[in-house]
Amino acid sequence: MAKAIKLANPRLITGIVGREIVKDPYYALSKLYTSTLEELKTLPESYPYRIETERLTKERMSLLEKAKSVVEFETALNARCIENVIQEAKSELLLIRKLPSWAPWEGLVEQAPEEQWKWPIA
Repeated sequence: MAKAIKLANPRLITGIVGREIVKDPYYALSKLYTSTLEELKTLPESYPYRIETERLTKERMSLLEKAKSVVEFETALNARCIENVIQEAKSELLLIRKLPSWAPWEGLVEQAPEEQWKWPIA
């Protein structure tokens, strides 16, 4: 028996060279958003990136759950193509997985020069 697709993609092409149609974007995004929320738990709770990304991901998951069609979801996000939204979610997940090794929430190794952030440069 075939798996039921909650929000089937109505398009035959994306109109973007090299970007394939995702037949079940609801499943793809649900899985990506769930993984994103799990991976965010590896970051410090007070880290602003984690806080904002959790908020945004939960907001998008809510919109996805409420949407009755792919077009309705795209409209709610002001997105041209759901495949772009899926690619953004994949890229976000990859970034989150790299952040622990970079530890951007930690202090600088050494103090920045006093004039480093002065603008315009004299």
